[in-house]
Amino acid sequence: MKVNSNVSNDQSSEWGFKKPEDGWHIVEMGEGISLLTYAKDEKGHQAGDPYLDDKGNKKWKFPAKINNPEAVDHEVEISLVIAETPFGEKKIGDIIAAIGMKDAFEKNFPGDRSFFEQAIMDKVKIKVPGQFCQMRTETSKDGKYSNVVEIATMKFKAVDKAAAVPKESAKGKTVAKKEETVADAGAAQAKTEDW
Repeated sequence: MKVNSNVSNDQSSEWGFKKPEDGWHIVEMGEGISLLTYAKDEKGHQAGDPYLDDKGNKKWKFPAKINNPEAVDHEVEISLVIAETPFGEKKIGDIIAAIGMKDAFEKNFPGDRSFFEQAIMDKVKIKVPGQFCQMRTETSKDGKYSNVVEIATMKFKAVDKAAAVPKESAKGKTVAKKEETVADAGAAQAKTEDW
């Protein structure tokens, strides 16, 4: 055999699938942004047919991994699956802003355009891989999945939200703290490179 297993009576073989710890992570976007398709014929679908969600929307995979050698979950996969929906458009827009390319993108694709247009996705596939941002994950209530629930630029200072809200000592009222949004942070980090 070309590859042998190291599984024996006293050893196991780890395949590397791990869920990230809950919280903020430094993330590198990966190569291979692609439309999810069926690998083989099944359930009335041919191999290569687009994989659709329950509402008939195509789904895209945006590969990503944690890239922080100091983190316990360094190199853990944290890829995103994004459906062709208005919320999917927002997710891609947030990724573009978080990696600092929002201004360059809007300059090269002005007007009311969709991220899912072929010409735009072709550029996204080239420009997004290798870029860094931060993502916050939370484990699902059933404990099976780790979901990305927030995204920000590398300049964003992640804070524990409970600790970030000071209280007025005399009146006991909560004082709201304005947090930097992804769009604000993306504008601050904007790169001038050409799309």
